[in-house]
Amino acid sequence: MASQSEPTSPPRTPPRRLSDVLRDLESGLGPRIALGDLVSGLRDRSFAPLMVLFAVPNAFLYLPGSSVITGVPLMIIALQLIAGRRSVWLPRALSDRSIDRSSFARIVRYSLPWIERIERMARPRFWPGAAASIDRLIGLACLIMALLLFLPIPFANGVPALAIIAMGLALSERDGVWLIAGVMASVFAVMFVAGILGGGAFALSKIL
Repeated sequence: MASQSEPTSPPRTPPRRLSDVLRDLESGLGPRIALGDLVSGLRDRSFAPLMVLFAVPNAFLYLPGSSVITGVPLMIIALQLIAGRRSVWLPRALSDRSIDRSSFARIVRYSLPWIERIERMARPRFWPGAAASIDRLIGLACLIMALLLFLPIPFANGVPALAIIAMGLALSERDGVWLIAGVMASVFAVMFVAGILGGGAFALSKIL
């Protein structure tokens, strides 16, 4: 008797990487690129790439005022991770923000090598526990790091931003190594900022 073949499930569609979406948007036809276009291109895997995208300027580019511009979207993303949403929702005021295609192309050419290097570092390994619980932990840590970005401390944005990038890598591929790195970087960032604030308060008390 011929054995009945078991039904096979359809192959898992690989997640779209941020670098792929940026290339697609750069080669499009519209005169402007909106943040909502980027979120739509990433579909239901938008949390991790957007965390990396908004953290990179604070970690590597050191653009004046970048922490204020990127901090709000990072907090919105973190809160939705904590709430257990499956995809990112952005308010219209952010989703409709756009830049002209030539400026977008310059940003892509400058940032793409960094983003591709970061993407190559993650792979599925050593993932602990239930995904939903870990996602909420990542969201909470990202929220704290985004709040630290708002503090007016010179050259202190890099550590929280690197922590967010590490957690974005962990989330993108379920990479336990980057999860540990992100949690450790988050703890270090809190201690680093607390030390600066404490030292400043102590120095001020001596002056007064």
